[in-house]
Amino acid sequence: MNKKILENIVNILKNNKKAALITLCQTSGSTPRKAGAKMLVFPNGKTIGTIGGGQLEYLAVQKAREVIDKKKPILFERDLVDEGMICGGNGVIYIEFIGRL
Repeated sequence: MNKKILENIVNILKNNKKAALITLCQTSGSTPRKAGAKMLVFPNGKTIGTIGGGQLEYLAVQKAREVIDKKKPILFERDLVDEGMICGGNGVIYIEFIGRL
């Protein structure tokens, strides 16, 4: 995992803040990033890291902000062609709440 993401997670937990961690769990076909890519999202929409950019990342950030509000993880799958990305692959994304419940 990206050192900057880990440092921020520690800071979030120490300072009673909150965020969401996006993990690209599975990929198939052509994708800009592969399984294991991570991205941290803060309540204001600021991010650290990337899961590949484009419409898929935009959608994941929106869902991450919902996870922060509800404090409940989600798992979803997207076809990158459906998201307007020319790479044509598929991705499974897990988003988890980081912070105190």
